[in-house]
Amino acid sequence: MKKKKINGLLIFNKPSGITSNDALNKIKKIFKNKNKTGFIGTLDPLCSGILLICFGKTTKLFKYIIKEKKTYLVTALLGIKTNTYDSYGYITKKKKVKYNKKKLIKIIKKYIGKIKQKIPIYSSCKYKNKPLYKYAIKGIKIIKFNKIKIYKIKILSIKKNILKLKIKCSKGTYIRNIINQIGKKIKTYAHIISLKRTKIGKFYIKNSYKLKNLIYNKKKYKYIIKHKILINKYKNKIWKN
Repeated sequence: MKKKKINGLLIFNKPSGITSNDALNKIKKIFKNKNKTGFIGTLDPLCSGILLICFGKTTKLFKYIIKEKKTYLVTALLGIKTNTYDSYGYITKKKKVKYNKKKLIKIIKKYIGKIKQKIPIYSSCKYKNKPLYKYAIKGIKIIKFNKIKIYKIKILSIKKNILKLKIKCSKGTYIRNIINQIGKKIKTYAHIISLKRTKIGKFYIKNSYKLKNLIYNKKKYKYIIKHKILINKYKNKIWKN
């Protein structure tokens, strides 16, 4: 297939187990785009779900879309702490799980609102142009904070040591950190075992496409939202050709 100049956006459903950069490189190989290509909103390797892939002129919308609210489905395991606060890390501590369900619900709901959040040391957040995880691997802990907002937390289920939540939040939110803090508040530990991003602003998981859809379909470009349509979605924003 010859290289084409593409201007548009793909709502990609990233599988867990690969980085956002890995996903981007796979998309680049499939579409063979001549224009600039990038993604909006980094997902951890564990996290699956919406990863917005921008082609050409659509990359100009990055600064607007990145500010949109995001929704996640999260499953956490109580009683175990890992160095990364998710199941991709190694276990650092264990403790018996004993909690009062009503108290746990009350603690969870306290996280709704504006929060000053400590950024996990194993993250892609940068310090002096280097991701924090590169410092952490060398045993250097860089402490950074950011201000976030949790708009809504819906408790889907609480069964023994398994907690399932639906969280709507602002950009820059580390769900791993919230789960770790909840574990501390109930005097045990907690880490994420499953995480999926289901929504970013006006983009929904139900409208996303998996890698297999793109690999096996010859009409790949039908999956891309044209940049003119995107302009209409963001008609109150500034757009420069």
